[in-house]
Amino acid sequence: MAKPYQSGFLFVYKPPGITSSDLVLKTKRLLGQKSVGHTGTLDRFAEGLLILPCGDYTAFSQVFLGKDKTYLAEVIVGLRTDSGDPDGVVEMDHRDSFLPIFPSRFPMERLEEELQTLTTLTTQKAPKISALKVGGKRQSDLFREGTVVEEKERTITIHSVQDIQFTEVGFSFRIHVSSGTYIRKIVLDLSEKWGIPLSLGRLVRESIGEYGLTGAKPLDQITFLDLKGWKEVFPLPLRIVDEMEKKAVIHGGYIWDKLPKADENGFYIVDRDETKILAWCSYDGKPDHIPYRYRKVFFDPSAKIMFSK
Repeated sequence: MAKPYQSGFLFVYKPPGITSSDLVLKTKRLLGQKSVGHTGTLDRFAEGLLILPCGDYTAFSQVFLGKDKTYLAEVIVGLRTDSGDPDGVVEMDHRDSFLPIFPSRFPMERLEEELQTLTTLTTQKAPKISALKVGGKRQSDLFREGTVVEEKERTITIHSVQDIQFTEVGFSFRIHVSSGTYIRKIVLDLSEKWGIPLSLGRLVRESIGEYGLTGAKPLDQITFLDLKGWKEVFPLPLRIVDEMEKKAVIHGGYIWDKLPKADENGFYIVDRDETKILAWCSYDGKPDHIPYRYRKVFFDPSAKIMFSK
């Protein structure tokens, strides 16, 4: 069992049939954590990688939210649901008639050509069945109540579509997309374009940015020993401080010299043994008198106080 408020990152393999929020709650109970965040939800039917920042590391959630994602998508030919996935209401089920003729209508060369055109998309309308909020209510609830829902358009990038294959139920592909892209909406749009009922049967998130499934475990195999530290997951340049500087930092003071070169995510201020983060900082590019800004000042037991952004 983890100590309360222990910080770190968990790489969890989410199974289908559970919401991301439920998985977060289960993680809190399992590890005795007060705070557990996530870095991008997966639909209930979907599975794959969830990165869960725990304790003080929930401050890093924002870093992962905008990262690209890759998915393995398995499409059922002849079946269409209102949401484009197994959790939706069936609108058409003509698998017996469409599946046998699909390979002849869409031989591999044509299927690859059609799917490669997805990389030219620059915008996407969010599906009507989604968790997006409209006036404080889920868009999916409004749609199923009969309320007319305007599909919100957003900018997306589809970097690549690969590993296209025929399957027993239709076809599959791997897709690398920008954050916020709905794969089931891509399938619904293909269904409209081709005039064939299509629906996702399975969706696996295989990566978030540079982080893949390697080391991701099912929740029932997770222990506090699986918590990964900042050096493993989110390394940044360091500024090591002495005891006098440390006292300044934990009280929100600034260190004016020997600042490290930092990338867009900033740098850390750490204690002398380089094991504890005292603060996560970033440059904002503004030419004022402040040398950097605190994105998070972490709890220091000796100070008995917490400072945040």
